[in-house]
Amino acid sequence: MLNRLTVRSGHRAAIYDLKPHGAGFYSAAADGYLVHWHRDDVDFGRVVASVEGGKFLSVTTIPDGLVAGALDGGVHWLYPDTPDRNRHVAHHQHGVFSVMRVEDFLYTAGGDGILTKWSVGEARKLESLPLSRNSLRRIAYDPTYDRLAVGASDGKIYLLQREDLSLLATAEAHAPSVFALDFSPDGEYLFSGGRDAGLSRWSVLDGTLRPEQSVTAHLMTVNALAVHPEGDYLATASRDKTVKIWNSTDLSLIKVAEVVRDKGHVNSVNTLAWLDADTLLTAGDDRRILEWGFSG
Repeated sequence: MLNRLTVRSGHRAAIYDLKPHGAGFYSAAADGYLVHWHRDDVDFGRVVASVEGGKFLSVTTIPDGLVAGALDGGVHWLYPDTPDRNRHVAHHQHGVFSVMRVEDFLYTAGGDGILTKWSVGEARKLESLPLSRNSLRRIAYDPTYDRLAVGASDGKIYLLQREDLSLLATAEAHAPSVFALDFSPDGEYLFSGGRDAGLSRWSVLDGTLRPEQSVTAHLMTVNALAVHPEGDYLATASRDKTVKIWNSTDLSLIKVAEVVRDKGHVNSVNTLAWLDADTLLTAGDDRRILEWGFSG
């Protein structure tokens, strides 16, 4: 079901985000480095951007570069092949915890409780929407119905129509903070996790947030989750050092990957991503990126 394949190391501080791209993926870490890793060469890690004294919390790709969010609230537009185009925008306060690109637009979630929409081509702010008095921690995108979900440190989930950022629904979810969100591939369900160590499934087909099922998923905070590309499973990462695989239809537990038996992480697991249907990436406070083979 889940077998560790490779280990990548090189970061000097905790890793907070992973972004698959092409024949590899990017990692963003608190050491201020963005690193590109080649899928077929575990020793190939190339620093593509760095910020002295900065801490990267989030990263996404744009057609000719990257956009990274930093702990100081900066939004960094980075072009590794043409670094003279790099632009660093001091925008959010108290951190940029999540960045999401959808077509020609970028969305950032800040520690100031503001969701901001940007033009990718012009690298400029288009609109800002105050959603919460607390930090916004995660953005998820549903391409089927063109919607965004935002998790916040007020314990709520916000469901929005992406085009005009109109609010469709709000729901109390995980007190005191929602850290993890992802939609099912068909757009019918939203999965969430948070500081309460819970995992929940929501029906969102009709534009509302209707709770369907919740389980206590971990011993500590659920830092991240990702639905399998085919939709039948989902993976969670936790501060309790474990990675878990769940059945997405009933939230039944299928597999626990931990340090002793599975050679997993020795500290908090902060982020994960499906590289493809057969491969899961995980990373965290132990500064390592683990690649797992998955079979359903």
